[in-house]
Amino acid sequence: MSSVNNQASDAPPALFLHCVAAYEAMLNQAHYLNTDEQDILIYEGFLTQLVQKDLSLSVPYYTSIRKSLIDMGCIRQLKRGGGTAPSQWELIYEPTFEAFESATPSKIPKQTKEEATMQQIQALSNRIGVLEKQFEEIVQLLQKTYGTEE
Repeated sequence: MSSVNNQASDAPPALFLHCVAAYEAMLNQAHYLNTDEQDILIYEGFLTQLVQKDLSLSVPYYTSIRKSLIDMGCIRQLKRGGGTAPSQWELIYEPTFEAFESATPSKIPKQTKEEATMQQIQALSNRIGVLEKQFEEIVQLLQKTYGTEE
């Protein structure tokens, strides 16, 4: 049973697999554009339709897939489409799991109120300790300078 759990945790997230599929679909429809500096690979089309029709995914996946591909540096929008006008995207490189992991923010578990309160108490306690030590050093310095008064 633990091997099944290990396999499930080793599997890449569905979003990454959707990004790979979207990039491959874009690549299949792409063409090269000759610029002054170099040839660039261009996908020209309707990304929303590609996600919905070609990949058979629902519309909400479009935003996540597009954002992830941009954040990974895999694609760059050259021309915004709209209505009947297709958009243009430069295909830079295929998505890698390493790029996906570095572009995806880690989910840090939120602290409970009790943990946050305990952390604040500990920080305040440390500050009081520092202040008490400094106060003691000031008293000793004053006693040396002006003599001890009891």
